[in-house]
Amino acid sequence: MKKLSLIFLLLASISVYAQQGSLKGKVITDKNELLEGVNVVVSGTQYGAATLSDGSFEIKNLPFGNYSLEISLIGYSKKKINIDFNSATKPLIIVLTEEPIQARQIVVSATKYEQRIQDLPVSTTIIQPDFIDKNNYLTFDEMLQNVPGVQMNLEQPSIRGSSGYSKGTGARVLVAVNGIPMYSGDTGDIVWELIPMADIERIEIIKGPASSLYGSSAIGGVINIITKSSVKNPITHFRTYFGTYDNPAYDIWKWNGNLRTFYGVELTHSNTVGNLAYTLSFKKFDNMSYRQNDYAKRYLGYVKLNYDFNQNDKLTFFADFLNMDRGNFLYWKDSRNALVPKDEDNGNTVESNRLFTGLIYHHHFNKNMFGEIKTSYYYTKFDGYGIELTESVANLFRNELMLNAVLSNEWITTVGVEASYSKVSSNIFMNPKFFGGGTYFQAEYKGIENLIANFGLRYDYMKLDTLNSANAFTPKAGLNYKLSKDFILRASVGTGFRAPTPSEVFTTVGVGGGIDVKQNPNLKSETSISFEAGARYDYSDDLSFDLALYQTEYNNFIEATLTKDAKIQFINLSKARIQGLEFTLDWRLIPGLIKISSGYNYMWARDLENNAPMKYRPRNVVNARLQYTPLPFEFEINFRYASRVEAIDEALTQPPLALVVDGDKRVPIYVTDISAGYNFLIGSVPAKVFLNAKNIFNYNYVEFIGNIAPIRNYSVSMEFFF
Repeated sequence: MKKLSLIFLLLASISVYAQQGSLKGKVITDKNELLEGVNVVVSGTQYGAATLSDGSFEIKNLPFGNYSLEISLIGYSKKKINIDFNSATKPLIIVLTEEPIQARQIVVSATKYEQRIQDLPVSTTIIQPDFIDKNNYLTFDEMLQNVPGVQMNLEQPSIRGSSGYSKGTGARVLVAVNGIPMYSGDTGDIVWELIPMADIERIEIIKGPASSLYGSSAIGGVINIITKSSVKNPITHFRTYFGTYDNPAYDIWKWNGNLRTFYGVELTHSNTVGNLAYTLSFKKFDNMSYRQNDYAKRYLGYVKLNYDFNQNDKLTFFADFLNMDRGNFLYWKDSRNALVPKDEDNGNTVESNRLFTGLIYHHHFNKNMFGEIKTSYYYTKFDGYGIELTESVANLFRNELMLNAVLSNEWITTVGVEASYSKVSSNIFMNPKFFGGGTYFQAEYKGIENLIANFGLRYDYMKLDTLNSANAFTPKAGLNYKLSKDFILRASVGTGFRAPTPSEVFTTVGVGGGIDVKQNPNLKSETSISFEAGARYDYSDDLSFDLALYQTEYNNFIEATLTKDAKIQFINLSKARIQGLEFTLDWRLIPGLIKISSGYNYMWARDLENNAPMKYRPRNVVNARLQYTPLPFEFEINFRYASRVEAIDEALTQPPLALVVDGDKRVPIYVTDISAGYNFLIGSVPAKVFLNAKNIFNYNYVEFIGNIAPIRNYSVSMEFFF
């Protein structure tokens, strides 16, 4: 019996010893970069490992069983996952995100130097690039629709009601890449396809006038896109997607029996050789569209070079080139032919080429002072083919010199000068020239405990061809007071200024649908004054609230209107006022597993001259986002609601003109999108696959008269990181 017991124990010990293995995997960031030095520990045991330079780890001689892994690295959110470890367990792919505790977040666009978001006197939102990737947003502007306080009227952005709709002309929101504005020299519009989405580090959105630092186009706010920093190891990122539109909700809307598809492919490579870091990217993305004559074929090339001369001197150069051929869908034929353009517009197309370049030289004089020189060149050329040929070529040059100094523990100052010059050659905008110059000063005072005071002033001079020159002083002031480390109050007052663009002043063309645009050489610059009071409360590291009350008064507000001779013309409204409140919530219900983000915006927008609501501005908007991430899976639901807009261009829809048949049809907006993803390894190569369904209930609505927004569509995207 003793021998049998000894044999049994020996066999049992051999069996137990045999039930061991090596747990392997890789840790990457949500920006698809390999992480070195990450601690991967089996909770309650002595087993663990740290990742190598390629992000890989291996925990050897680990007995089979159910475990909880703790993954941590300073600067990133700590993650805990449960695994059933056995002989069939595949290598893990673990994704870490940068620490979401707002105390460590920074923003550079609000004050043109790095600053914690809690120290700002204005409402600012930070968007991470995974929001774009997971939801397969085809262009940058599609993503903005789900950001609280931001509204998209077709491709035109509006922050807290700053813009209505003017067919891409004269944006009131400044969109910049690394602080360099990317508005065009003729229309002042934003071409979203030009943004290098594969190289986005984060997106900073300032809500409210920022003209005191950024000048004319920032009267409604700023969207600043920060590109990624240099990588230590070579990374090749391949992404592709394919999607299809569902059938329209009504059979009568079917205009084509073929499957309407969209697809894209993108290849990006980044590396560092000596002191030179580079990123090269090529993208092709086509869309057959759900509407007739609304196709788009696009090619995008992108290059970025970072060169470190030494610790104090750095140079960054980037360039985007976009070639696009697209149809031109302006208005529907009528509500029974909602996906078909008017007969006279069918077949109209636009071909365009755009080159946007930026050069940034950064120099540190010492630890308390640095300066930057930013120069850019933006070339645009488009040819429109329709009843008449329209063409425009614009060259825009811009330069900025900025100096930032920490004078003491109490004072930080920023000063700068800017100059821009544009020359347009066009058969619809005439051949105007534009010159603008500005200088700005800002100071931040921290001499009172828990209080940060911020004030600044900018002077602008604008001269647009034959128009009288315009001058503007735009002061601002702001306070940030911390009642406690978790409860912060803020208040600000700021002024805005915007000069009319060449297209708003000089356009003389037929835009289709029987509608002509005529010039207005008497158009004046618009100004604004804005107030905001807000509070932020961090109940815990996992739950935070933000509330803001705002009001903006506009003088000489520029808006497109229909004249008595049935032509569109840009005119000045004497006074307009926008008031509202915005509430946002971020709640990590189960850290690392479930997160809820939501926002509500109430807006009261009035044309005071005519005592009427301002056009294309919904009074109530709700955004909600639910994330569920039981790794290696990821699930997400996005919901958007906007109340029925009170005012539109009724002169276009009502007799005697009635140029847009059934154009007065509009409803509230209810849109729900879902996403499901899976992270895995192919050998040692990290990969992702996401399935997306947009507008899953196939809800029909218009963002602008005579334009059905995207119907239900499905897509699958895949990413590989070599």
